[in-house]
Amino acid sequence: MGKFAVIDIGSNTVRLVVYENRERAPYVVFNEKVFCGLGRGVSETGIMIDEAMDLATSTLKRFALLLGKMDIKDPRVVATSAVRDAGNGQYFIEHIKNVTGLVIEVIDGIEEARLTGCGVICAVPHASGIVGDLGGGSLELAIVNDKRVSNEKTLPIGPLRLQDRDGRWMNSPKSIVKRNLRTVEWLNDAKGKKFYAVGGAWRSLARIHMKVVGYQHINMHNYLIPVDEITALAKRISKMSLIELDEYRPYISEKRVNIISLASLTLYQLLKIIKPSKFIVSAFGVREGLLYDEMDEEVRKQDPLIVGCHQVAEMTGRFTEHGKRLYDWINPLFSDETDEHRRLRLAICILSDVGWRGHPEYRAEKVVAEVLYGRLGGINHWGAGLIAMALYVCYGGSKNRARQVDTAMSLISREDMYYAKKIGMALRLAQRLSAGTSRGLKLAELSVNSTRLLMKVKEDKVDIVNDVVTSRLDDLAEYIDLESRITTF
Repeated sequence: MGKFAVIDIGSNTVRLVVYENRERAPYVVFNEKVFCGLGRGVSETGIMIDEAMDLATSTLKRFALLLGKMDIKDPRVVATSAVRDAGNGQYFIEHIKNVTGLVIEVIDGIEEARLTGCGVICAVPHASGIVGDLGGGSLELAIVNDKRVSNEKTLPIGPLRLQDRDGRWMNSPKSIVKRNLRTVEWLNDAKGKKFYAVGGAWRSLARIHMKVVGYQHINMHNYLIPVDEITALAKRISKMSLIELDEYRPYISEKRVNIISLASLTLYQLLKIIKPSKFIVSAFGVREGLLYDEMDEEVRKQDPLIVGCHQVAEMTGRFTEHGKRLYDWINPLFSDETDEHRRLRLAICILSDVGWRGHPEYRAEKVVAEVLYGRLGGINHWGAGLIAMALYVCYGGSKNRARQVDTAMSLISREDMYYAKKIGMALRLAQRLSAGTSRGLKLAELSVNSTRLLMKVKEDKVDIVNDVVTSRLDDLAEYIDLESRITTF
């Protein structure tokens, strides 16, 4: 269960990702990518150019040295479209083994599509719809449903395939894309499903949308874009020249500028066919699919959000066993919840102790930032906003809100804010009563009726209640429009 490393040798980039372990929600301890452009010109010449291979070789030498320093001896090193399609691909594989010791595993397009689907499932266990992964050399498509991947397909229409080695467009790229998409027999039958967009070029397109509409959050994963808006944006950018793209250069990597129009062309033609019900950006793909493949079946069944929360609590909390006890203790306040709300409330309770090591003046803001910009899996932006605001209240966040607090608030509705504040105030009461310990909570219990919020305390332990505890009980009762009362049992 030690560190697990993946090196992904793609048509556009070469990336190393190191995970803390092979558990359900592993933390990323290192992530680096280099734009090598191995796929540039392959469709024109049939081979990878020397300049790209030299840069990839230098990058892989660095990665091999880093893995040695991290004492990782069994990395998964995979190569996709460029290496598998180029006439000098085998030479490159042997050369890399000779100079770095890394053994490259070339995966075919069907396997790449399957792994991409597994990566989406890794982050979104209940994902259901079409997965599309646009790399530099190819587009992989698959259907995910009930934690299974099916209908895998690969098409040679990555943006580097539609350019020559100097970056000029091939003749009639739209015709090439449309002709390839017509070979996917099931696309028409899959209309109206959710679409999960994977790949750096499509994430760049989504980032442009994020900036244009003024979306406050910066986390690309699980970014939900109205289908009509992403379709219109893809259509517009697909027709832009490099000069016309200047207005978007501040928002995307310079390395993506040369391919963003072709990536948009492919997306627009695909969206016209499938007409998805939702467009969802996924930052998880092949690399996470490889990780998911390494997990035991019982590990895969776990909830990545809850596992991730436990891991954060164990690293930064004081009393890591306290979360479930808190959840049960405040349960009488929440008689009418959806399954998803109950799941999020459990996550909030598990995380409710993680900010205490921070400075008292900044704990609340720090916890919000950790939730919004950390790597908790299994939640969308709405869920992250709700968790963040509940913890902000739990830590007594001030009215002079920091920017990340405004961001979290923008992700949820007024009703969600009421629910989040109710949880936060209940946890604030529980934490003060118990000093953050599970055993402390056993001295009292909550109950609710139509008019009153009642806290019963063990008769011989009434001194556990001080003025601050009473004040927090009163505040909570007033917020939910009840009277408060303390009694003994």
